[in-house]
Amino acid sequence: MKDAGHARFAIALLAVASSACAMTASAQAGARCHVVGGEKLPAASGGAQALCDAIERAAAARGLQQRFTVQVRVKPRAMLSAEVKLPDGRTLPALHMAEMDRPVTRDTLERFGLAIADHIAGGAR
Repeated sequence: MKDAGHARFAIALLAVASSACAMTASAQAGARCHVVGGEKLPAASGGAQALCDAIERAAAARGLQQRFTVQVRVKPRAMLSAEVKLPDGRTLPALHMAEMDRPVTRDTLERFGLAIADHIAGGAR
């Protein structure tokens, strides 16, 4: 049952991947995502670019149309902190994530991207 859920999630991500290319290109032009301390992320995680890509994919999957700016700080001991600024100038409360029992992986970055997109969707109301 759990594998079926993972398979559906993977298929959903693949469906979004085709639109993620366009989102990534516009994000680079608009500087929507900035990672401070990205060199602290393990190489296997994909690094800062993988984190920004995960945020873009999650935003596209959530249907977020508004422009926003995310600054993620990579802190010691696998801690991540994100500050989001909405187009109207409001800054959402910081969002934090820590991977306590293993190093940061691509899965960690994907989960953090989804959490950020949910945070933006909730804060934009």
